[in-house]
Amino acid sequence: MAILFCLLPILNVTAHAPEQSYLYFQVYDQAIETRAEITVKDLNKALNLNLPTNKKVQKQDIEPHLSEIRDYLEENLTISNNQQEYPLIYQGYGQFKTGFAHYLTFDYRLDNLEEIPETLDVDYRVLLDIKPKHKNFVMIEHNWKTGTFANESSISLTFTPNSSPQTLDLSSSSLWRGFTSVVKLGFLHIWEGTDHILFLIALILPSVLRRENLGWEPVKNFRPAFFHVIKIATAFTIAHSVTLALATLQIIEIPSRIVESIIALSIAIAAVDIVYPIFGKRIWLIIFGFGLFHGFGFANILAELGIARDHAFLSLFGFNLGIELGQIAIIAIIFPLLYLCRQPKIYSRFFVQSGAAFMFIVGIYWFIERAFDVDLHLFGFVKQIF
Repeated sequence: MAILFCLLPILNVTAHAPEQSYLYFQVYDQAIETRAEITVKDLNKALNLNLPTNKKVQKQDIEPHLSEIRDYLEENLTISNNQQEYPLIYQGYGQFKTGFAHYLTFDYRLDNLEEIPETLDVDYRVLLDIKPKHKNFVMIEHNWKTGTFANESSISLTFTPNSSPQTLDLSSSSLWRGFTSVVKLGFLHIWEGTDHILFLIALILPSVLRRENLGWEPVKNFRPAFFHVIKIATAFTIAHSVTLALATLQIIEIPSRIVESIIALSIAIAAVDIVYPIFGKRIWLIIFGFGLFHGFGFANILAELGIARDHAFLSLFGFNLGIELGQIAIIAIIFPLLYLCRQPKIYSRFFVQSGAAFMFIVGIYWFIERAFDVDLHLFGFVKQIF
């Protein structure tokens, strides 16, 4: 069971902090977009507004001041290249809350952009004339060719009250760098995707034993058993590759709630099959069938990060390759340990039975929460880990 806990994901962090405003760039093949994020409290100070600062700002509070806020923002944000200024085309606004503040966000697209330049000259001066300790951070949130996806922590430029316009470098990019970054993302995602790891472990847990005379017998040779597990992982990869492509290209769409519920159910069913082989030789069909739904789950990740917006084929191939390499790495770590511990009396009771019970409980727990959209508030320790 210790193996299961060693493979659990690490929580991510956020970049937002007091006395700061942010400007994010998303660089695509034929377009550059940007998003400004400013707290409600700072907008009140800059424009003498009276917006609620208790994180209860509503749309009706913002709308009367939207034009004034936009004018202020656009007057204090200039983006150019070689003295050619790129007009900002307003795309809309949004809002979100952190632990300490309520942010408003404003989306723009750069106009008159004939090609993606190697550099951008940026001047971002909101609040700097009235708050001497304030800082404006500029970050490249998305750039496929540099392998930058959903970045909120790597700061490219910092503006203070004494800063002059600065140059944002976009030149260190290539198809190879972007492709290898997508492969790495797929590799890391399978390691951080607890539900996918549990399903994979449920498939390989009985791989070092075989059933004979209504009991378990250890496999005699390492190599055939190991390659059998690799075949299982590859069948899983082929299945999720199909639906990952179909969902990413928007050919087939299934609600996330259904997908995540079936993924949870797949863990529970795979766990039952360990102890009671209900599928027999048809287990390959089950692996392939559930793999299809895991592919829809992977597609949600690509959609959230906007990875496949550019270079869809390379993105799909690289992400799938990374997942397959991640699965092989997990198997390469787990399988030898299972092989060494494969004595039936110990292994079947401690690893097989207790492992299957653990995964069944977690799978059913997740299924109920996801299918019925409830928070059970049970198993506090397990919930904190996952």
